Amino acid sequence: MSGLSPKVSVIISTYNRAQYLGRAIQSVLSQSFEDFELIVVDDASKDTTKDVVAQFNDSRIRYIRHEENRGGPAARNTGIKNTSGVFLAFLDDDDQWCQEKLQKQVRKMESLSTRVGLVYAGSEIYNEQKKRIDCVNVPAYSGNVYKRLLLSTILGSVSSVLVRRECFTKVGMFD
Repeated sequence: MSGLSPKVSVIISTYNRAQYLGRAIQSVLSQSFEDFELIVVDDASKDTTKDVVAQFNDSRIRYIRHEENRGGPAARNTGIKNTSGVFLAFLDDDDQWCQEKLQKQVRKMESLSTRVGLVYAGSEIYNEQKKRIDCVNVPAYSGNVYKRLLLSTILGSVSSVLVRRECFTKVGMFD
């Protein structure tokens, strides 16, 4: 890692999804961009979530557990409050990233004005047989997309975004 703080803080919030979580964590650890920390926020799972996280021997991973289930937005907020990266990336516990996701998004973010708060990527959907069945939310909008966001979600899932930390400072946390 460069400097004292990582460039990117990755937050995975999870609840009773141990069967998928390992794959999500591995997709973060396999990134071509390596200057990150990974915070796994367990929202009071009753399954083997803690054991799945413990299987990974990587100093970039931190595990935080809620004592009672508070929901995905609260778990993401816990993650945000316990990170130090310039950029924040979120990964749902049943999703996984392509190997160059962070590298491409960080490079793009760094090439843009600091007034740009977020970049996003498209998503591919696969079935249980690992066959791609759809490609959704392919980036088609740029600039001030506020009005477009009011009409529909163009970002797909939270797993597709990279956000400047200061956005959460200015507008608040997840609701």
